[in-house]
Amino acid sequence: MADNKPRAAVQQQMYTRERCGIFRSTEGYDTIAKSEGLDAGFVKKVLHPLCVYDAPASLATDGVKEENAYPESIHLLHLDGGSIVLGRSIYKGADFTGLRSTFFTHNYILPAGAAGGTGAGDYRSWLSARFVDSYAIESGMELQELLALPQADAGEEEEVSGTVLAELGFGEREFKALLHAVMQSLAGKKKVYVALHVPIARLSHEAKRLLRVLYRCLPRAYRETLGFITYSKEPVSRKGIHLTFVEPGSLRAGDRETEKEYVIDMASGRMMNIDVEKLEYPYLHYAWSAVERGLELEDFHQYADKMLEGMDGNSALSPATYHDLAELYAAAEHGDERLGRLDCPLLGRALPYLRTPDAMESKIQLHDLLLARFDLYYDSLMQGEIPGEDVISLYLQYYGIVGKLMENKLVGFMVLAVTNADRSGDEEAVAHLYDVIESDESLAVAFFRKVVEEARFAERLFFPYLARKLKEVQLHNWTGLLMEWGRSFPRIFQYEQLYATARDSLGAKLAKERQTLAAASLLLEQLLHVEAGSKQGGGKADIGAVGLGKELELTVYDTLLSGIRFDRLTRHELANAEFLGDSKRLRRWNEGLREPGRMAASRKLRALYAWFVQSESGESLFHGLEPDEAQSVQGIGRDLLAGGLREEEFDRLVPAFLQGPLWETVNYDELFNFLHEQCVEKDTIYRFILWSETSPYFMRTRGFVPAYRSSLHRYFSKQDRAALKSRANWKNFFNGSGDKLKGVLKEIQLEQSPPLVRLLRKNRKGTLLLSVAGAGVVLVVVGIVMSLSGKDEPVITPDQPSTTEVSPAPTPDAGQEPGTTQQPTQGTDASPTPTPSAGVGADMEETAEPSPTPSPGLGVTGPDRTTRPDASDEAATDGQ
Repeated sequence: MADNKPRAAVQQQMYTRERCGIFRSTEGYDTIAKSEGLDAGFVKKVLHPLCVYDAPASLATDGVKEENAYPESIHLLHLDGGSIVLGRSIYKGADFTGLRSTFFTHNYILPAGAAGGTGAGDYRSWLSARFVDSYAIESGMELQELLALPQADAGEEEEVSGTVLAELGFGEREFKALLHAVMQSLAGKKKVYVALHVPIARLSHEAKRLLRVLYRCLPRAYRETLGFITYSKEPVSRKGIHLTFVEPGSLRAGDRETEKEYVIDMASGRMMNIDVEKLEYPYLHYAWSAVERGLELEDFHQYADKMLEGMDGNSALSPATYHDLAELYAAAEHGDERLGRLDCPLLGRALPYLRTPDAMESKIQLHDLLLARFDLYYDSLMQGEIPGEDVISLYLQYYGIVGKLMENKLVGFMVLAVTNADRSGDEEAVAHLYDVIESDESLAVAFFRKVVEEARFAERLFFPYLARKLKEVQLHNWTGLLMEWGRSFPRIFQYEQLYATARDSLGAKLAKERQTLAAASLLLEQLLHVEAGSKQGGGKADIGAVGLGKELELTVYDTLLSGIRFDRLTRHELANAEFLGDSKRLRRWNEGLREPGRMAASRKLRALYAWFVQSESGESLFHGLEPDEAQSVQGIGRDLLAGGLREEEFDRLVPAFLQGPLWETVNYDELFNFLHEQCVEKDTIYRFILWSETSPYFMRTRGFVPAYRSSLHRYFSKQDRAALKSRANWKNFFNGSGDKLKGVLKEIQLEQSPPLVRLLRKNRKGTLLLSVAGAGVVLVVVGIVMSLSGKDEPVITPDQPSTTEVSPAPTPDAGQEPGTTQQPTQGTDASPTPTPSAGVGADMEETAEPSPTPSPGLGVTGPDRTTRPDASDEAATDGQ
């Protein structure tokens, strides 16, 4: 248009061959006249490509000159913005020279909103438009703007559609094919080419008759989009043109122009790219059945327009939309006859129409249809049927659209559906129905409010459902889930069935836990918080929660005592069992215990908690316990301590080995056996022995408890003989002990020494006399040997080894303190051999019986003699 501004007037343009035109000064084809409102660029770009006429091959071949023998070519094209180009091209026998034939095109440009111009119902005026056949450029090149589209005689509008189709050879199959092809073309990119079996001179006229029938059957969106040409010599694809009527005989097989397009050749009875076997679409069937009932078709189109209000443009140009709407319209118009045939997929495709703004008021017919079909489904439930998943899904979606308007109906529907499934024993169906209900929060609240309020529904539907939910939930969420139901529906606290359901569920779930004490601790802690929080409120839910919580505490405690496996108990579980330190709650729970086994388990648990968590020690731990219970507790305690004894827990070890009528004595041997078996590192045992000096169970005012002293002797003699022979042990542990412990350790060390060493240690004076006598004997022997050697010196020969004189080592003083070394005599050549000390801290080989050390002072080395140890040397090797 001239300035792209909307105009209400109808613009005109004329085109032919003249001596000059608007855009060229020489003779030729050009626009010879136009309205002022038309922009030159628009004329050249949009209108000129439409100004064309190719004479029919049949007439051109015969050289026919009569203009009325040539068909007119009417074209219609919808432009962006809603404007329309409607024009006609006709054959002219002579141009301005009178020497050659030409054509003349007259176009109308109808702006959007023009009177009698671009509305969906204006197809009649388009097909009845009146055009001029020629124009004299002497009249001027500017055409007037029109207020409306000029009209010719419209008498043919009243023709019966059936008659027109019959005369043109269109039966049901051909008409459905044409309608289907046109609708598909408008929704896609394919073109439709039709060759009518009529004389060439009447082609355009008959095409307009067929177009009137076609327009009546097309919904509004298609009418406002369809572009057509009533005559073309050949099938040519043009932008914006969907339907082209071509000269008969021009649709040739194998033509690349049409090989992928929709082709209907009435002359040969041939149709291409149209699957005639799939033409039983609902809308095609409906249009054919109502083709002669124009008013009914218009009613349907109005219905479709109303349903499509607020929808996107793609829906309006989708053939599937009208197939669905045709079925919905038929059901709405014919009531029960068609209502029962509506299936869920179809009704589901109708829901998007109801999601548009103001759909509740403007699309009441569709709402009525969905509700009427719902009533039929409801009737089937009354007969005991279980609704299908598609039905439930459909009306759950519909409920999401209309909300409260059908809430009561849908809740009643779901109650009946669950009841039917439950009565039939179909647990899978029951579970699925509840899943559907839970998927919509609003529906779930409304549904459970109804079933909780009525006792018959609560007993049959709600509590079995609650039991399943409690069974499925993780233990740490169990209490929260139950109390959430109570807060949402306080009425459930009035049912005794709630308490039974909760007790059974909790007991069964807790019994399956491997770490029963940990699970019970968690639950009791949660119930304590529930009680504390509920006491602050005063509503029905709060009061009910407090009562239920206290009852469940007893259930947890009783289940714990009946099923606890002490052999699986861990110190971590005990540390987190805070309820065992709440004497008030324990007293209340224990008052209800009657079964001896549970009472015993309670006492044992309390003792273990006091022992390992509250750090109580001594015989007080076992007060109130039966002897067998105390022994059991000791065994459990040993197992718990065996996991890794730490130095700071030495005092915790003592109660595990207490014995006696009043648990006042310690079984020291068993204690050392336990340490020996459980302590991987001996260091732990040595630290325990050092610690024992500080404990009254081991040390008294006058010294160690005799039984403990004896156990120490037995331990180092039988289970750790090498301990006191290690210099490292003395350095790291035993040297730092008190005098009393060090004295005991020296005693034990002496006991482990060889017999001669023990004898010498016990008789110091005898050892001294023996040493002096031994020295005298040595001197006498040495003197004799020296005198003999002076009288008769042996002759040394190469074959006889010489005898080397060896300086005797100093003989240790029998009165010398163990652990000291005698200084060698000045002036001697040989250094004395050091004698190992048998005192505390001697670094000895860890062997049961050491070999005696040879004395360096006995005899002379010779070919036939060997040295032998004597008693004085053994005495020097103290502690070996």
